[in-house]
Amino acid sequence: MAMHTELWFPSVVWSAVIHHIDNRALKHWAYDRKRNDVGREISNYNGYQSSDILPGECAEIDLLVEHLNQEMKTCAKQVGLSDLMINNIWLNINPPGAYNHLHNHVGSVLSGVYYVEAGANQGNLQFERSDGAEYHIPEYVEQQTYYTSTRATYAAKTGALYIFPGWMKHSVQGNRSNTDRISISFNYGEA
Repeated sequence: MAMHTELWFPSVVWSAVIHHIDNRALKHWAYDRKRNDVGREISNYNGYQSSDILPGECAEIDLLVEHLNQEMKTCAKQVGLSDLMINNIWLNINPPGAYNHLHNHVGSVLSGVYYVEAGANQGNLQFERSDGAEYHIPEYVEQQTYYTSTRATYAAKTGALYIFPGWMKHSVQGNRSNTDRISISFNYGEA
C-alpha cells in the first residue's frame, strides 16, 4: 500500500507577463510622481517608495488595477478564498545600489509586484522560507526541491507580475546595473 501525500501550508507564488500596459507612459509618470512626492521608507534602502497611489491619478495604474482585480479573483478562487479588494498600491524606483530588506506585508492576504522597467542585474525578488526548516534539512541534499529549498528567486523583468501571500518573507536584491529598476507593488485584503 502506497503512502498518501498531502501538502499542508503550501507557499504559492503566481506569475505572469503582462503585455497590455504602456510601460513607457508609466515610466514617465513614475518620474513625475517622484519629483512631486516625498515618498516613504518602509523596506527600501536608497530607493524611492511613493505614498499610496489613488484611483484616477494615472490611467495606466487604473488599467493595471483592473487587470490585477481579475487576476486576484482567479488566485483567491484557486486557494479557496472569497473575493479580495485592493488595500493599497505604490511605486518603487530603485536606482543603482538600492535594495529592499527582508519583510512581509502585514494585514495583506495577497500582495504582489509588477515590473515597469527591470532587467538583468537590477535585483531579483527573493522569497525566504520562514518555518525554521533550515535547522532541520541536512546540509547536503542530492537535489534541491520545493521541499528542501530555503529560498526561491524570481527574475526582475519588464512586464513581469508576481502575486504571493502577504505573510511570505521576501526581499529584493541590490540593483547592480547603472539604470533604475521601476516597479509597482500592491496589497489586497478582505472585501
